Amino acid sequence: MCYYSGVKHHLDDIFTPQGPLKDVEKNPNLDFLMNIFNIPRAFGVSGFGGGWNVGQHSFATGLIALFWAKFRKMPAEKRDRLVTLALVHDLHESVTGDILPMFKLGEVKTHLEDIQDNIITSLNIESTNDMKVDLKIIDMIAFLYEVKQVSPSILQPKKLKLAQTIAKKQTELLYSYGSDNKVNKKTITSFLKLLELT
Repeated sequence: MCYYSGVKHHLDDIFTPQGPLKDVEKNPNLDFLMNIFNIPRAFGVSGFGGGWNVGQHSFATGLIALFWAKFRKMPAEKRDRLVTLALVHDLHESVTGDILPMFKLGEVKTHLEDIQDNIITSLNIESTNDMKVDLKIIDMIAFLYEVKQVSPSILQPKKLKLAQTIAKKQTELLYSYGSDNKVNKKTITSFLKLLELT
């Protein structure tokens, strides 16, 4: 429950085009799931974004999963699980919208994870911890790819500089996450070169 201007809000109050979220999240239809292509990426708050939506980000993450699996020489079964998880990793955003990572804390994070878990469980997808690090790395790389696709005006050097700053920060976060999870910088750098993201 949350309070906004003296009004109590419950998760049960969330409605989707398919009906109340509490019913839909355990049996979503295709329209509900495809709504991720209508959700703008939160990256747009920086004044960039190039019209990217969550569906495009998810598809890019799925494609990067294929490249990562090949790069890491994963067996076909593991590759397929990773690609599936990549494609569906943000399905909850079809109803919640895209939320910047620094706001996904505490109770909000728990609710988002519950919605996501209910949706992927309804699709008979098993989320396992053994794929967590690979999935996060490719999700971060997908964001880096997205940042590098923006076209700030060459007549506005401040925008170009900001885009470069965002890309640099995302790369640093990626290296830091990799290091924290025993994926060394050299491995990630080699993969970024493969994708022409360096």
